[in-house]
Amino acid sequence: MNLYNEEAVKLANADKHEEALTNYGRAISGSADEDELLPIFLANRAHSLIQCDKIDEAIADCTRATKVDPKCIMAYIAHSKAFLYRGKLGQSLDVLRQALSRDKENKGLP
Repeated sequence: MNLYNEEAVKLANADKHEEALTNYGRAISGSADEDELLPIFLANRAHSLIQCDKIDEAIADCTRATKVDPKCIMAYIAHSKAFLYRGKLGQSLDVLRQALSRDKENKGLP
């Protein structure tokens, strides 16, 4: 995959989200919009941004990820979670519905 992303995932799993953000940033800056892994990097970073209460940045990453790859289910899940943290249940559910419409067999949903 990408060494920066792999290290960031390890840090995030250890609840070191601020440190993970640096590595996610490096993985993202080293990727072109055509890179099929970019949406995954953005969605991963969004999850850490949410944990750091940087909700607007998380929403921006999710929006970018779904523009690059409309089938990136991870981005929809993070986007929904960000809205939920904002107390916007309706918008959170709308985003999950969008994810379901993109992945009718629910292969990308946990």
